[in-house]
Amino acid sequence: MYRNQFTDKNILFWLLSFAKPYKAFIFVAFFAMVVVAIFELLVPINIKEVVDNIVESKSTYENIKNSSFKILGLIVGVFIFSSTFSYILNITGQKIMKNIRDDVFDHVLNLPQQFFDKQSVGRITTRVTNDVNALNEFYTNVLVQFVKDLLVIVGVIYVMFQYNYNLTFSIILITIFIIVFAFLYRKRLRRVYTKLRLTISKLNSFINESIRGIRLLKIYNKSDENLNRFKSLSNENFSANMEQMYTFAVYRPFIEFMSVFSTATIVWIGGREIVSNNLSVGELLAILFFLRMIFRPILDLADKYDILQSALAASENLFNIAKVDREKFGNIEFPRNFQCIEFKNIWFSYGGEENWVLKNFNLKINKGDSILMLGSTGSGKTTIMNLLLGFYTPKKGEILIDGIELEKYNFNSIRENFSVIMQDTALFNIVIDDENINSFDALRSVGEKQIRNVKQTLEKPFHVIILDEATSNLDLDLEKDVKDYLDKVKDKTSILIAHRLNLIKDNDKIIILSNGKLIETGTHDELIQKDSEYSKIFKFNQQFYEI
Repeated sequence: MYRNQFTDKNILFWLLSFAKPYKAFIFVAFFAMVVVAIFELLVPINIKEVVDNIVESKSTYENIKNSSFKILGLIVGVFIFSSTFSYILNITGQKIMKNIRDDVFDHVLNLPQQFFDKQSVGRITTRVTNDVNALNEFYTNVLVQFVKDLLVIVGVIYVMFQYNYNLTFSIILITIFIIVFAFLYRKRLRRVYTKLRLTISKLNSFINESIRGIRLLKIYNKSDENLNRFKSLSNENFSANMEQMYTFAVYRPFIEFMSVFSTATIVWIGGREIVSNNLSVGELLAILFFLRMIFRPILDLADKYDILQSALAASENLFNIAKVDREKFGNIEFPRNFQCIEFKNIWFSYGGEENWVLKNFNLKINKGDSILMLGSTGSGKTTIMNLLLGFYTPKKGEILIDGIELEKYNFNSIRENFSVIMQDTALFNIVIDDENINSFDALRSVGEKQIRNVKQTLEKPFHVIILDEATSNLDLDLEKDVKDYLDKVKDKTSILIAHRLNLIKDNDKIIILSNGKLIETGTHDELIQKDSEYSKIFKFNQQFYEI
């Protein structure tokens, strides 16, 4: 979505920002890399001197031996310094990946709820894991290695100009032709890798959702249908991989062909220059070494470009997440001694205005109130809590706490003073084994999960407690325990969302919702005397009701 707004340059600067804390290590790696480039240049130069001295009969056994040890020392130096900067880069790269992963996940945790409504779990998981891992080779094999290759090429061209202008210009022309060819493939490679990462994201998302809903798939005999959808996504991924393979299969063989062609061309031109006494045999041999040194990074460029395109596609995905605005908070702290929370003329929909979930909803919640919300599924009960906790913003109307608009409050302070117990809270679905305090057992039933959720939440200091169908899977005895607890915290404000009426207390303010509207409000005694919606609900649940 940000492709038209942010260029590759912006993305690269964003990636490089994570390397700033490690610039000292990168500098050491860079220094070692420069030493490697110099040593690699000196090897052919020394070989040239040995060959020319032999051809001109100027060498002795001792000179050849000393030159050989010198060349061997340079090669050993290349090995040592290459190992040094490779080790430093890999260690630094892993640290950078950790920082990116931590930063992206921290950002995800602070994004507004609307973001998660539009993104699948699998896709976000892919961004934080696979896409971050795709950047690792960018830092370790591309970023600094590219600079080293560039130094080698510049050094090689400079030295070759000292030997022979004609050969050097010929090599430059061939190199320019290859670079132009590489850039022509750039756009296609980028499109291929973006498509590939998208198909991987779709697969991860589908697999994640399929496994989470495996029971429903089996209950409704949808396994075959689900498999067919998986095969369709798998075919998309296969096609993307094949397109990548075909694209890459053209590039590298062409570069290898140009390498052989260039060698033959240089031997032909160089032979003529030797005959004309414009070039020595040693210089031609050195130029052939240099030619190999030029084509090695160009050949590697195929692999590095592969890594770069994959990293850019992954970083673009991560960059898109990083540029999504976080939740916006006000500065006012939630008043623990608040007097009133008011919903005033609230209209809200999750989509367009043709699907209103709440319609001109009005409600006052005074400190210490015990409120029970009743209504059929989709009547807007949970939406009211989502609005109060700042997960969504009303389309029309306003929510006030002691007369101040909700958006002016710091939502973290609001959530810290609210205890919310939901029907299913995945983060709390672990209990401690009484016999072994250090071991954790998976909960055996939904009811046990809810018991754990209730205990966890009630242990938290709070001023407002919200139970959203939190006792739906508890038996009546345990539900009565929850009711007894709520009786003890009379100074707290409680909001219960339920279908069953077991938790009703005499002083509860009962609210009946239907189709996004508040249609009835009052205590049990007030409402039961009317031939109203509540009395119908009560009669239906009477067999479970306990005073």
